[in-house]
Amino acid sequence: MKKSYVIVILLFAVCFFVTACLSNENIHKKSETIAATQRPEETETVTATQRPEETDELGAWLKQYKAFLQDRVPSEEKEDREFYYLTLTDYCNTVVPGETEDGIQYALFDMTGDGMPELHVLTDDCYRIHTIKNHHLVVWYGGDRYNRPLNNRMILWKGDSESAGESYTVLDSEGKEVVFISFTRSFPTSRNDYGYFSTGDDDIKVSKKQWKKLRKPFLAIGSDKIIWKNIGDLDF
Repeated sequence: MKKSYVIVILLFAVCFFVTACLSNENIHKKSETIAATQRPEETETVTATQRPEETDELGAWLKQYKAFLQDRVPSEEKEDREFYYLTLTDYCNTVVPGETEDGIQYALFDMTGDGMPELHVLTDDCYRIHTIKNHHLVVWYGGDRYNRPLNNRMILWKGDSESAGESYTVLDSEGKEVVFISFTRSFPTSRNDYGYFSTGDDDIKVSKKQWKKLRKPFLAIGSDKIIWKNIGDLDF
């Protein structure tokens, strides 16, 4: 009885959290952005009503993003209190600019809610989100190639096998993790199949039915607003 009560509370908390994220997305949807971040019918593009300094700032950001994708400028990344200046080639493994462009994709999508798009870059080796701070390019988030952004600004990690599970991460405006939720499962071995649900601390063992209920709200979060393009198609 006690275990069922705990699961009900967890389910309520998860559903509340997802609803809050989606509501937050609706609020920020009014922010002006660029056409590449969303489908044309859902996007408020830059108009003449914007202040000149806003369009100038957007243009400056896009100029640096393009230079990075052309492998002409580096991006600053901090790891263990050390700073590194890495070019696009440094983020690749076997696929590098000049050899083939098929394995490198980019997207422009606002992850901080400030109305300015971040640059998402997916290579054969990793996934990075770049933004502009103090007028130069920096890494806002870094992960492996199994990471993807979602419409509500969560980051989904999904392994290449069913047993690997998946996780959902929420970051603050500075790129620091504030929420982490993961779902993993065991291989079906009996009628008492089970899975695990975690919020970053200990894994909580739950029944297959409970696991599906907890996971269901997250599966409803789409990613159709993130338009991925090949780096050979720099149309901004």
